Amino acid sequence: MCLVISLVFAALAYLFFEDNNMQGFYINGGIALFFIGLLIRSILTAKKK
Repeated sequence: MCLVISLVFAALAYLFFEDNNMQGFYINGGIALFFIGLLIRSILTAKKK
């Protein structure tokens, strides 16, 4: 689920970047990075178990 959400926000960030809307780019890019971080943390905790 985190992968899908992060891809959606990354696509939105890219669209905002193309429109030169840097505020929207930074917000959506940050949210995408947050969900990618959650995905990596989940993978690492599952790998340790």
